[in-house]
Amino acid sequence: MLAALVCSFTLAAPAATATEKKAVSLSPHLTELVYAAGAGDHLLGVSAGSNYPPAVGALPQVGSGVAPNVERIALLQPDVILAWGYKNSKDLYPALRKLNIPMHYQAPASLDDIIDDIEELGTLFGTRATAGNTARELREILNAMRQRYQNAAKIKTFVLVSQEPLYTLGARSFVIDALHACGAESAFETLSTPAPIVSREQLLLAHPQAVLFAAKNISAQSDTIGRYFSSMGLPLQADQLLGMDPDIVFRPADRLIRKLPELCSDIDRIRRRLAPAASGSPLPPPRHLPSMSPRKDAAGA
Repeated sequence: MLAALVCSFTLAAPAATATEKKAVSLSPHLTELVYAAGAGDHLLGVSAGSNYPPAVGALPQVGSGVAPNVERIALLQPDVILAWGYKNSKDLYPALRKLNIPMHYQAPASLDDIIDDIEELGTLFGTRATAGNTARELREILNAMRQRYQNAAKIKTFVLVSQEPLYTLGARSFVIDALHACGAESAFETLSTPAPIVSREQLLLAHPQAVLFAAKNISAQSDTIGRYFSSMGLPLQADQLLGMDPDIVFRPADRLIRKLPELCSDIDRIRRRLAPAASGSPLPPPRHLPSMSPRKDAAGA
């Protein structure tokens, strides 16, 4: 059956123009970026987990980037497949390559990459005007945050991906880039591995002043994380626990950039409390604030 589908697709009409081009998305973040580029009506199917904007609920799901549904994709006959990866990712998705459908890869590692990718999708689908407007709006937000907090005192922030084991994010991440835009820094700036595991001892030595975590129920998770850090001898105040929707903070899409002013404001609130003079206003060159010291009774934790 699959072989017949492949043959029928390869004998189809010539490639569509940009304004007619149809696609399937193999990543929730790509689904969001297509809509941000004004090309939502070009999607024939989306990846499992795609839940924003609400309109994607009406589209068929085509598996995931890890396990794409090749048969369903072949039946939809897209002009292009949008996938996570880099432009030279020629060895990914071998089963999909048998369909002879062009693959368009994107893997934004920074907030600027996210904006660039929106413009790239606008070119791909012939929606440059909408994509350009979105890109300008997002750049205004990003540049405003960077300018406002460029000289603010650094807040050392631990990005908590999971507790057991203690996963965090390496320096080359769009999430860490978001922290930098707010005048903060990662508690593990020197780690280049995409998702490194750190020990409790390393975390104690890092002395984070804030924790950024993802949760649907932020209030309940904040209490749990607060107790977890206290048990290690790192008591943090409620305002030092920064919770965000996982679909926003861990997806490289426009919603993360739109959320920046709120995140930066929360980080600046910590900054003002720990060192009132170190506001978000233009200041002398950045300096580091005192870290929260671990309790002596937790030295063996």
